[in-house]
Amino acid sequence: MDRVGYATGMEVHPSYLLLFVARAPSRSGNFSPFSPGPLQLERLSLGNHSFQLPFARLSTIMSLHLPARRAVQSARATVGQPSLHLSRLLPKTQRRNAWFNGWGSQSSSSKESPLAKELTKRERQQKMADRMFNRTQGSTIFDEEIKDAEQPGQDASKEIAAGSTVGFSKMKEHMERALDPDPRWRVRYQKKKVMQMVRADGKLTHKERIKQSEKEVHSASPPLPTSTKKLVKLSHQIVGKTIDDAITQMRYSKKKIAKEVKWQLEEARDSAIASRGMGLGVHTGEVLRTPKKIQTKDGRWIEVQDPTQLYIDESWVAKGPYRGVRIQYHARARMSRMWRPTTSINVVLKEEKTRIRQHDDRVEKQAKKAPWIHLPNRPVTAQRQYYCW
Repeated sequence: MDRVGYATGMEVHPSYLLLFVARAPSRSGNFSPFSPGPLQLERLSLGNHSFQLPFARLSTIMSLHLPARRAVQSARATVGQPSLHLSRLLPKTQRRNAWFNGWGSQSSSSKESPLAKELTKRERQQKMADRMFNRTQGSTIFDEEIKDAEQPGQDASKEIAAGSTVGFSKMKEHMERALDPDPRWRVRYQKKKVMQMVRADGKLTHKERIKQSEKEVHSASPPLPTSTKKLVKLSHQIVGKTIDDAITQMRYSKKKIAKEVKWQLEEARDSAIASRGMGLGVHTGEVLRTPKKIQTKDGRWIEVQDPTQLYIDESWVAKGPYRGVRIQYHARARMSRMWRPTTSINVVLKEEKTRIRQHDDRVEKQAKKAPWIHLPNRPVTAQRQYYCW
């Protein structure tokens, strides 16, 4: 048998590959192992595994003794792609993932298109927004009322989910975290205040009584494109004046930054009226019948008609971040950096009743003073009769 026709099976020995004839059809139709007709090999056995091979063209002799690796490699080249369970058994050289079959690496079929990723991202944002805005847990008899009340929130959640970020949350845990970010510190602070009240026997200090009876508001401007040296002049100009007089001064000032200070004073005035209820004496009937003449802390005498009128009690400036830098050129090919500064202005607004109280306190303190004595008539002590050389 010098030629082998179409084969359908072969058997692999543990150390050698042995090709043998399973059945050979003769010319008369009977199968004979020594028939000169085409040979047909049916199965391939490798160790304890055997499988069916497709028809393959073999140009070898009936029985070959070859190393297992060469025979298997030639069989793979002849037969084609082996089955899935055989691919784990065939020797694989220069492969570190011999049996992992590509674990940890994404195949081409698992890659998603950018449109699919965007849709998945939007679905996650929508679910997160619904979870944050829909506070109902399960079905209750008040579902319809709760859903009607939360309908604006749901609409807002849909709008937020359509964007790139998720806005505020109405979940109980998130609201508690925003209102009470450090519960342990709050408990310690409350304990401290309770101990202070117990020691004071319920009596308030002078500063605490002032805080309860008088109002004030602090306002700070954003960083303005100017220097502290220029802005401090306007700060000195408006301190101690009423809010209306200070706004008038800034309106007719020739300074470039005066219009920014004027805008900040107007914002501070509106905030004091809207948030603290200051400056409403004309509407509440707290206007004095006769103006009261008082002396300010800087020594000026003024007349007060409305105790709730706003005035600027404090004003100061603070440095802000630099806007940029430019090169300043000097002689002899030298240069330096010139920074462009920013400055913010801070004001504290109070009512005229505060200046009235300060004036009365100064008058009362002056009245309690005893007459001044030049030199009391008493012997000189703690001095020696001679010099200490």
